[in-house]
Amino acid sequence: MTRLDLLELDAIPDEYHYLFTDDYLGDRHIFRVWAHNPEVLEATLEYLNTLYDQLTSRTKELVILTVARARGARYEWHQHIDIARNKGVATEEMRAIGGWDFSSFEDTEFVLLQYAEAVAMGEVTDQIHAALETAYDPAEIVAIGLLVDFYVGLCNYVASVELSFEGGEFVGWTPTDETITELFG
Repeated sequence: MTRLDLLELDAIPDEYHYLFTDDYLGDRHIFRVWAHNPEVLEATLEYLNTLYDQLTSRTKELVILTVARARGARYEWHQHIDIARNKGVATEEMRAIGGWDFSSFEDTEFVLLQYAEAVAMGEVTDQIHAALETAYDPAEIVAIGLLVDFYVGLCNYVASVELSFEGGEFVGWTPTDETITELFG
């Protein structure tokens, strides 16, 4: 049971209804909880969109999945399994991240995943940071670090309100193609 109500559209001030269209946020539980404070929701989305614009969609999703796995954040993992498959992340890659095996990724993404995990766990070493610098420029490193930081906080927040999954059961850390299709279509 979610600790804060999932607001219905009619309980949200009219000037924020645009946020809940299918073209923008849709009907995800996280946003219906954040709608208790629509100004914060709107400002947070502006910040996130600025970060998202700094990275490719695939890079963004690889980072988010890695953070979710590192933090054991089932809600974020579940949500981003659905999102990532439309952003160029293959199911096998999701299963690799979920199974803690980055070895199948090419060098640039391998170091990205190592870095995202290290930042999420507060364990960045000079070696990991130096490896990241060989693959990403300073602006990208800032965006990656801040994206990880945002999602660590979000994972903690989601746990604090005990947010429920859309569509029922948890997809799992190493989901089958059949499970993904069953849950997300």
